[in-house]
Amino acid sequence: MKHVIIGTAGHVDHGKTTLVKALTGIDTDRLDEEKRRGVTIEPGFAYLDFDDGTRAGIIDVPGHERFIRNMLAGSGGIDLSMLVIAADEGVMPQTREHLGILTQLGISDGVIVLTKADKAEADWIELVSEDIIELVQGTFLENRPIINVSAQTGEGLAELKEKLSKLKNNLKEKDDTLPFRLPIDRVFSVEGFGIVVTGTLIEGSVKVGETAEILPGGTKATVRNLQVHGENVDTAHAGQRTAISLAGIKKGNTERGDVVAAGGTLGVTSAIDVKISVLSDTKRKIKNGAEVHFFHGARSNLAKVFLYDKREIQKGESAYARLKLYQPLPCKRGDRFVVRFYSPLETLGGGVILDSMPGERIVRSEKALEALKIREAGNTAEIAELAAFQLGGVFGVEVLCRRADLDKKSCSEAIEALTEKGNIIRLLQGRYISAKILEQTGEKCIGLLKEYHVSFPLRVGMNIAELRQKLMPDTDTSDVSALLNILSDSGKITMSGNNVYLTEFEPNYTETQGKIREKLIKELSTAGYEVPSPDELAALFSKNEKREFQQVFESMVSSGEIIMLSPQVYWLQGVYDKGVNLVRKHFEISETLTLAECRDLLGTSRKFTLALLEHLDAKKITKMVGDSRVLVSA
Repeated sequence: MKHVIIGTAGHVDHGKTTLVKALTGIDTDRLDEEKRRGVTIEPGFAYLDFDDGTRAGIIDVPGHERFIRNMLAGSGGIDLSMLVIAADEGVMPQTREHLGILTQLGISDGVIVLTKADKAEADWIELVSEDIIELVQGTFLENRPIINVSAQTGEGLAELKEKLSKLKNNLKEKDDTLPFRLPIDRVFSVEGFGIVVTGTLIEGSVKVGETAEILPGGTKATVRNLQVHGENVDTAHAGQRTAISLAGIKKGNTERGDVVAAGGTLGVTSAIDVKISVLSDTKRKIKNGAEVHFFHGARSNLAKVFLYDKREIQKGESAYARLKLYQPLPCKRGDRFVVRFYSPLETLGGGVILDSMPGERIVRSEKALEALKIREAGNTAEIAELAAFQLGGVFGVEVLCRRADLDKKSCSEAIEALTEKGNIIRLLQGRYISAKILEQTGEKCIGLLKEYHVSFPLRVGMNIAELRQKLMPDTDTSDVSALLNILSDSGKITMSGNNVYLTEFEPNYTETQGKIREKLIKELSTAGYEVPSPDELAALFSKNEKREFQQVFESMVSSGEIIMLSPQVYWLQGVYDKGVNLVRKHFEISETLTLAECRDLLGTSRKFTLALLEHLDAKKITKMVGDSRVLVSA
């Protein structure tokens, strides 16, 4: 079922509350002071039943300029507006201000209601109607009908109700699958129910028993009871005025302006990137660095405006800006807001949040502006791709959801589509990276290896652990390893054992180094299993050759020509392979291998036999069981 909120707007004493009562039979002035003064101070709430069996919530907001803050608190979640203008007074200051506020809040449809039609002559009503047509030109109410109404005689009430019903039917149905969110406009305690909060459920649906989070504080609570229009329900839906009884919180844990949301689904920020507009009928402008009153949902805040590509915004203009908020704000991309002048209080304009989690520094560049344009007008996939790039590394679905300000379902669908196109790369199950970031990381990897090869021309490559640390120091080892595997598959780098090197790289020996290498191969080949220690090998060369020997020896070890069994035992690769094969053949006919048996297989001493067996243990090819080894890897 479609759930709709209709809101009134207009100058003080233009008959908004009386109109709502005539339509619904409900008096929205609930405070004694309101009844005594005849002025709505706090937003009032009612409901309107239509002939098709559907019901719409109605929010009656204050009209007096001193209560604009209260008006804004009640305006969140309005789908349709009734701009109320008294026929005997016509367009007044708060008529203009309320229309500007409704426009900035993104309300897209509504009706114009000319109240107190019984108190004005026909020719005067005609003049007022002309003023109204001029007023709404260029707004969402342009070309909308003006309905003359009298709450006293009943004139126009049926026509108004019919028009609201038609407009309601034209609205798009809200997505119930989104995480729920409700800006709190009232908090009170009820005996037997504890703390109760009310507001308009602007997204998703909430159920009794569900866990909720109170933001920005982050207090967790359980939904104990739900009411919609005074009736208990098991589930409340977006577009309904909802009262939530919360278990697990105390008085003072929440206040008006907070947000109740599904746990872990809404971010809290102290800075936002926005598209901000200045009303066309204001005499003021917004300068870079200006302080403004900021209104979002039922929350008010102070903010400082930093413009991206202008020094000031004149009336009727828009610009991209960073707003630094004085208090934390629960919000997401696409939320609307209103700004008012700091002193004296006057509505300046408003806009839409484009990025609820921007970088710490403001970067004034074409790339930054292009990113904001994508967040403003791009589709889901474009925004997800941008967010993946902005993350700058490996991410999971939830992280991308938060950075892109997308719900999990939309974000997952976008990831799948972008992965198929190759714009996002899947590294591991549930782990992804932007294709552009992968390319940049690949270039950085190649640069690191080039520098390494210049510094160590005889080493076959950089240790993989060292490369991971230098390449992506704050990323999980498994993620970086998966990324390196992709680069290896592309042919740009080669991984061998614990080393990584550029595929085209080969150790470049000088003539002297080449002779040292040949001498080492001959010496180790002749020695077989019973090799000299590194110090004994070094002693084979003159003092002038010591440094060259060390470089050649390290190069041969890193390339795998020489295998280190222990710090004192190094075998040529061919000798090593021969010894390992003898061990494997033994295990084909026996389940265990003792040190003595292995020594007899190799025909060498205990020292070298033990070095091989401990090396195989370290590589998890064999393991000790009692006094013997067993094979654990084929």
